Amino acid sequence: MPRINAATIAEHVAQQEAAVIDAARRLFSERGVRQVSLGDIAEEVGLRRTSLYRYFPTKAHLVQRWFEAAMTPLVDASREAVAGPGSAGRRLDRWLEVQLDFLLDDEHTALVTVSLEADDLPDDVRAQIGARHRDLYATLTPLLAGPAGEDAALVRTRSLLIAGLVGAAADLVRAGADRAAVGAELARSARATAGTPR
Repeated sequence: MPRINAATIAEHVAQQEAAVIDAARRLFSERGVRQVSLGDIAEEVGLRRTSLYRYFPTKAHLVQRWFEAAMTPLVDASREAVAGPGSAGRRLDRWLEVQLDFLLDDEHTALVTVSLEADDLPDDVRAQIGARHRDLYATLTPLLAGPAGEDAALVRTRSLLIAGLVGAAADLVRAGADRAAVGAELARSARATAGTPR
């Protein structure tokens, strides 16, 4: 029986998964996704390969779990930003800050790189990644939903346009633009798109 290094089995599993994801992140950034095997990751963590397969049968499962581990707190923080106090404009500003912080974080950059290099991701993993992005954009719905009966497609379109603005803002900051200036223009543009007053 393997040694459990936590108070519960669930905590042990969570610790093992976090260690595997951390090791995979390091190895992927050093060598690239295609050059890293599950055996390499198991060795880095100190697990037998067969033990690793219980957590992640394929690299695609590992990428999916890593993505989920990053997205869950992002979606939660996005909901909190929108549900918090203040005007609709202020809550939108908080939502934009949460998104921009995440897009500029090394974690996001690493995830994008891995996702692009892992061109053999199965359709179900790609579908899960898409669904979590939709969950993220849906956190904007309370700020964008207008009068009862407003077209849901319009709300979705506004959400995607605002998400595109955040992506463009992150690109500008990564290219050297002043974050405060970009953030101010992002807020102005997003409010115009949302139809949200200051």
